[in-house]
Amino acid sequence: MIPVRLKIRNFMPYRGDMPVLSFEGIRTACICGDNGSGKSAIVDSITWALWGKTRTKSDDDLIHLGETETEVEFDFSVLQQQYRIIRKHARPKKTTGSGQSSLDLMIASDDGYKVISGDRITQTQDKIIRILNMDYDTFINSALLRQGHADEFTRQQPAKRKEVLANILGLDLYDRLEEKARQMARDKQAEKTRLENTIRDILLELSNKEELEAEFKQAQKILDDVEKQTAEREDKLNRLRQTKQTLENQRQQLAQLEEYINANNRQLELRKNEIAQH
Repeated sequence: MIPVRLKIRNFMPYRGDMPVLSFEGIRTACICGDNGSGKSAIVDSITWALWGKTRTKSDDDLIHLGETETEVEFDFSVLQQQYRIIRKHARPKKTTGSGQSSLDLMIASDDGYKVISGDRITQTQDKIIRILNMDYDTFINSALLRQGHADEFTRQQPAKRKEVLANILGLDLYDRLEEKARQMARDKQAEKTRLENTIRDILLELSNKEELEAEFKQAQKILDDVEKQTAEREDKLNRLRQTKQTLENQRQQLAQLEEYINANNRQLELRKNEIAQH
């Protein structure tokens, strides 16, 4: 995902319609300023637009003090295709009510932006996650180090770390391919069994030998083709298993490397403390 354009209104410390922030032509950027000046809020506006999640506990807390609603418009590109997200939230009209939220997803075309939102916010959110191929948990454990949560990944349970690494490396793709290959192999095996039954029926009707011989040869040819396809599918399945094992080994090596880096970081911190004491 490559950010292209960001527009915010009444979002956290930013009141009213703020000037559009363009990322075009920027490869590396540093946002600096005093504490509380709104540096982290820029990142929060992006994560809220993409996943509807930020550091805050409630979307109501995102609305600038004294205002009734907030809005973020975010343009980004994936694989040379540009998209636009517009997410809004309004405070409840009654103290006992709940706020109103909306989410729109659009895709860029020659005629401008075309709406591709789902019927509900959850459906639209699922579309966004599929486009990004990344959910919020994977993002904050891989691409973003939140303030005070630099060790977010190492604090996760082993199963969660494995899930995050699988999402980053795309291992689920090979699981889907393996299941698809298995299903195709099962379908071919079922077809093979059906054809074998057909052959047995033909043998039982040898009284019409001359008439059925031609059908038998045709069925035999189809069976040979099915067996050949089954063998090819099994060979493909074996290759997928080997690829998956290779990626699993790489994942384990990556986990070991991360443990090594964490240990070195701890040693470095100890040395820094010793230096400070000296």
